Amino acid sequence: MTNGTLNVAPIESKQPAPACRFTIQATLRGFPITIEGEGRVADLKIIIDRLLDSGAEPPAAKPSTPEPTKKAAPVCPDHGAPMKASRKPGAYFCPRQAENGSGYCPHKA
Repeated sequence: MTNGTLNVAPIESKQPAPACRFTIQATLRGFPITIEGEGRVADLKIIIDRLLDSGAEPPAAKPSTPEPTKKAAPVCPDHGAPMKASRKPGAYFCPRQAENGSGYCPHKA
């Protein structure tokens, strides 16, 4: 304040940045609620503890969908080896040479 003006820095520049950003979803007495905030991890824990003390319930976990089972490739009756998948969905062919040497095995599934 030497030249008649007040030199003040904005307080926002002096405050520490929030450590984390969070969204909490819960059900309170049958009503779905969402809480969003910024703060420290300790703040998040306090909020969750207070919600649980108030009777709030966490959202139900979604059941995981089982991964579809991959069908085993059929086995060539001549070679006893698994067949390869064809470009046509659900079709298989034997990639081995025919027994008589006349080209590829004719077996398909």
